[in-house]
Amino acid sequence: FHAGLLCFQCPQCNDREKFLPEMSSLGIQVPARQPSWEAGVGFTDMYQRHSRCDASLCLYAQGREQAEEEGPWYLLLCSSCAAKGTHRCCSALKDSAATWECEDCAGVSTGKRRTWAPPWSPLGAQGGVGGG
Repeated sequence: FHAGLLCFQCPQCNDREKFLPEMSSLGIQVPARQPSWEAGVGFTDMYQRHSRCDASLCLYAQGREQAEEEGPWYLLLCSSCAAKGTHRCCSALKDSAATWECEDCAGVSTGKRRTWAPPWSPLGAQGGVGGG
């Protein structure tokens, strides 16, 4: 286990403030470094933010890979998964919209999370997800 000082804490109560000085007084030396699993090249993808418009039709003249700091061409990431993005204008959102949810998370063409209901329930019989 190669986590270094940043992750060194009491295994029972997760305290760091009292635990670190006590371990040091007992002669336990812990290097001040990032966890080894974060230091390698393979982990760098985790720090990259999604940066393209995934709308079926991107309307931005500069292209899917570009965005502005504010306004209609600001790139919003899905508030649930952050794996997809859209320019506000490409998803017909107001310039003040601060959140957006992709179709995978919200359900196709809804803009709201859909609740699953079994077909035999009153909600399912009225056309809920999985209903008739």
